[in-house]
Amino acid sequence: MMKKKTFSVAISGLLAAFAIAVSFLETIIPTAPLLPPGIKIGFSNVAVMIAAKNVSFSSAISVSILKSLFVLVTRGFTAFLLSLAGGLASTAAVILIFRDKKSRFGCVGAGLIGAEVHNTAQIAVYSLFIGKAAFYYLPVLLCFGAACGALTGITLYFTEKLLKSDIFYNYYPNASDTHGKDNINNE
Repeated sequence: MMKKKTFSVAISGLLAAFAIAVSFLETIIPTAPLLPPGIKIGFSNVAVMIAAKNVSFSSAISVSILKSLFVLVTRGFTAFLLSLAGGLASTAAVILIFRDKKSRFGCVGAGLIGAEVHNTAQIAVYSLFIGKAAFYYLPVLLCFGAACGALTGITLYFTEKLLKSDIFYNYYPNASDTHGKDNINNE
């Protein structure tokens, strides 16, 4: 039992470090010229989804909070609030998806819903600063969020495939079998 708990803590730390590193890389890579401001793919959220699906729900929340604390240190308080709100809301949504054993959502569905909830929560918090005008940007974020969420969901699917024979499956033999299915559309 202690070995499994120690392993969970270690994996959570590795996932948090990965999320922070990827978040940093996404910050320093300039946004494409035709994309609206603030659009990022969100590959760091793959670490949160891996934690939610394969380690524990508390691990996913911890990774999300640590990622937001990194934002506080590197980008300031407002960015921290936006990151924390979006991160916790999307983590809660992903946890609910993976908790339901009969869910029809696979990795791509979790990525899509997580991205949309993340964007909506960030706009809600941002509206506290600038008012209702923040919601005019929501349709833009939701459109790009769908594409980015699908991409992070696909990334989650293939990352799990790569990890399947190694780390998680030595200690968590049923980790990917959350829904009893093993394909990208969860059919």
